[in-house]
Amino acid sequence: MVNKKLAALLATAVMLGQTSLVATLFAQADTQIPLSSIGKQSESLQVASVIQHAGIDTASDAPIGGTSKPSSPDIYTIGGGEGKLPTIVQVLPQDDNVTSLFVNGTEILRFEGTVGEQTAYARVKAIAAKLNRFLVTDTDSLSKIHPALNSRKNAEILIGDEVLAPIDAQTAKAAKETQPKLAFLYANRLRQALGETTLKTQSFPAMNEVAKNEPHFKGTGRTQVGMASWYGGFFHGRRAADGSRFNMNALTAAHRTLPFGTVVKVVNQRTHKSCFVKITDRGPYAHGRIIDLSRGAAKAIGMLGSGVARVSLEVVHKG
Repeated sequence: MVNKKLAALLATAVMLGQTSLVATLFAQADTQIPLSSIGKQSESLQVASVIQHAGIDTASDAPIGGTSKPSSPDIYTIGGGEGKLPTIVQVLPQDDNVTSLFVNGTEILRFEGTVGEQTAYARVKAIAAKLNRFLVTDTDSLSKIHPALNSRKNAEILIGDEVLAPIDAQTAKAAKETQPKLAFLYANRLRQALGETTLKTQSFPAMNEVAKNEPHFKGTGRTQVGMASWYGGFFHGRRAADGSRFNMNALTAAHRTLPFGTVVKVVNQRTHKSCFVKITDRGPYAHGRIIDLSRGAAKAIGMLGSGVARVSLEVVHKG
């Protein structure tokens, strides 16, 4: 059966008229199209029908959809500019009762069942509408994505002061998490997919249930100082050296010798901003550079504009 995510990604390239992106977008899909399934109407997801769902009414956040899932996924794209991949927001129904929101190929949240009179699909579609509006009109506010508890002690994900996604008890139960913890996890997934730094539970006392279980990092004393560079765009969705798919918005890095899975604290010596990255790739191969950061990590430490920066590295471990 044709993978829904693959069909949506291919549709994106067609809609943008950027055939050069097809190979890169194809690389982001988890599975390839089995040739035996092509032409089987009952099993195939027609790319044309996906295109018909493209676009969103940013003037309204009203939920869209009935009691059953649509025949194909909804996909919205926000242009990334020349030479850059667009931001891809997808509403993907898993079945009649479950719908997921994907951003740049990462599942951000999953809603299940009907709450009030709203189906899971309608609730996720409304979230996608709001997110699309912020991506188009107010990108600076994305750094203000955070979890919160409202006056009724119900968990929510906010962008600034506006509610993006209420986390209902039914969704939390299906995920086998508490509502506060799930709101925190979903907010961090969204921030990471959009290239923002992840939040620490210490800043959110109401999320203490997460703090008790969240690992903290302690330095090992192994340090290194030198020049860092970053990579993204062309490599986004391709296989990294450890076998994972490279997500330019995730906090990862390439290093010549450190074992895969090693966590490293990177500090920009000029801005003094820092982040933790996971080693998933090999490199850099340019002379004089000690680490190649993902675009998300480079943004977190304030080096996107310069392209390279002098950094210090410290290998850390979970305490």
